[in-house]
Amino acid sequence: MQPKLGILAGGGALPARLIRACRDSGRDFFVIAFNGQTDRETVVDTPHAWIRLGAAGRAIAVLKREGVRELVMAGAIRRPSLAHLWPDLRTLRFALGGAFSRGDDGLLCSVVRTLERDEGFRIIGVHDVLHDLLARAGVLGTPRPTEDALADMRIAAGAAWNLGRRDIGQAAIARGGDVIAREDRLGTDAMMAKLGASQAGARTRGVLVKISKPGQERRVDLPTIGVDTIENARKAGLTGIAVEAGGALIVDRDAVIAAADKAGLFVYGMSSGEIADLRRRHFFIIAGEPSGDELGGRLMASLREIYADRVHFSGIGGVRMAEQGLDSLFPMSELSVMGLAEVLPKLPTLIGRIRETARAVRRERPDCLVCIDAPDFNFRVARKLKGVGIALVHYVAPTVWAWRAGRARKVARFLDHMLCLLPFEPPYFEKAGLAATFVGHPIVESGADAGDGARFRADHAIAPATTLVAVLPGSRHSETSKMLPVFARALTLLARDKGEFHVVIPCVAARLDDVRAATRDWPFSVSIVIGVKDKYDALAATDVALAASGTVALELALSKTPTVIAYKLNPLTVWLARRLVRVRFANLINIILDREAVPEFLNERCRPELLCAAVARLMDDAAARRRQIEDAGAALEKLGLGGPSPGMRAAKCLVDIVESRMGE
Repeated sequence: MQPKLGILAGGGALPARLIRACRDSGRDFFVIAFNGQTDRETVVDTPHAWIRLGAAGRAIAVLKREGVRELVMAGAIRRPSLAHLWPDLRTLRFALGGAFSRGDDGLLCSVVRTLERDEGFRIIGVHDVLHDLLARAGVLGTPRPTEDALADMRIAAGAAWNLGRRDIGQAAIARGGDVIAREDRLGTDAMMAKLGASQAGARTRGVLVKISKPGQERRVDLPTIGVDTIENARKAGLTGIAVEAGGALIVDRDAVIAAADKAGLFVYGMSSGEIADLRRRHFFIIAGEPSGDELGGRLMASLREIYADRVHFSGIGGVRMAEQGLDSLFPMSELSVMGLAEVLPKLPTLIGRIRETARAVRRERPDCLVCIDAPDFNFRVARKLKGVGIALVHYVAPTVWAWRAGRARKVARFLDHMLCLLPFEPPYFEKAGLAATFVGHPIVESGADAGDGARFRADHAIAPATTLVAVLPGSRHSETSKMLPVFARALTLLARDKGEFHVVIPCVAARLDDVRAATRDWPFSVSIVIGVKDKYDALAATDVALAASGTVALELALSKTPTVIAYKLNPLTVWLARRLVRVRFANLINIILDREAVPEFLNERCRPELLCAAVARLMDDAAARRRQIEDAGAALEKLGLGGPSPGMRAAKCLVDIVESRMGE
């Protein structure tokens, strides 16, 4: 024989359903009806006692007198008046124990613990009595959610989950990929009424989602919908309602489904798998070249550090992103195409890949699309996805500060956020209406400052007293073919003035044969090294460097190597650059400081005798070397050196973007 059941009855139809179920099954029961909460018709001809909410002591005494062994809490509790809430001695002791400071869910958990541990009752859930009340998975009526509605469902569910995590509410409404309403202490019906009033009769076409709170005491506070919920959703102009299958109650299921069908609203039960996915964030990341793959790998590692196992990646990338678990949609090498002659034959394939990538993003519905550099490909993908409800973020800003400033306005039309490597870049995009965040330059976490100079000299039999000159002529054939002859003549003049020294040339594998051929007849000792570790060890051992302008100038600055920068463009490009480019310097250290801290010799000034004199000065002038190192250090601090890694800064920015869309 089942123990006598005590029903703590709030408002709504649920307590009446419990009473009817007890009568149908022959189970003995007693009802505690709360003043100002329980509907009076619920307890007509029913064994009951009226109690105000603050009179816990009297309620417990009545339940024990009636021989109640099990308790079930059912029905909504509206915010009571002070007269009804005035505590008796038992309630006061409970309040002084801190229960009322723990939020709604914490309060209910405290109530359950007190009733079970201190008073000897056993608490059961409504669904333990009314087994058919729990929502099942899938579509529950005739109307079915569209793909857009399913996407909105996931957005709203994420927002509801975040509200529940903070014990604020259990429901949210999303439309077109954005959360448009969140439940507060006033409840779901009040949220829908407010939304409906704000729409002034227009069809909202949003989706309502109600799910249980993380760690919620499910015996006493499962999300609930009924016929009234359907009617309020209809009035608010919604297209459907989703609840947690196995974790939400549907009071009078047949009537709810009939009302939803009549209103043209779908009712959907989200499966445990769909609910579990709310805790996972999905990032679709696209890198089109090795430098972007490196950024992507660091970004993914940082996101894993933040989210642990609650993050999923898809997209396009190379080796570094694969190390973080990415299964690339297709080989990244297909996008690593530069130059008009190389692009034209592959243009049909690239157009097809743009369409394929956009389709994949639409199909997978990630929380965020992160496009890393490669603007010719990535911007075309992002344009196709504008307005589908996915956060569109670009990582590595186009150089609008140097030329083509109008690009900021163009990308602001389809992007949601820009992650910038340089501290002065965000205002250019913010002025155009695009949110932008400086996250730091990846050079500061490259390891260029961690080389082992002593090991390098020992491995290459270079005595500690021998002057070592690093020569960095660029990584492209067009650069090495142009710069190496100029550098060779400058070094020949330097050897005539300064005597013997050793040259080291860090080189990418693709340029090894070119560099060997170009330096075969150089009249001084030359070591050619390949690989990042050997390059950084070489820079740590170097006394002075002669380098083509580019990212390597930042690596030299980070390694504290005094440097002379040079570069030579063809005359037509120089003519165009002088009319289009708006910056005074080529080297980022100088651009950031807005002065020539590192000597630059560009185009017509890129002459052997000038380069020789500049390198010789750095060799002779300890103060000049020290000043350049200090200036470079100040610029690197502005790039993020000494703070959180750029990868982590970028990851935290993405987290803020995604969580804010989910209701954080």
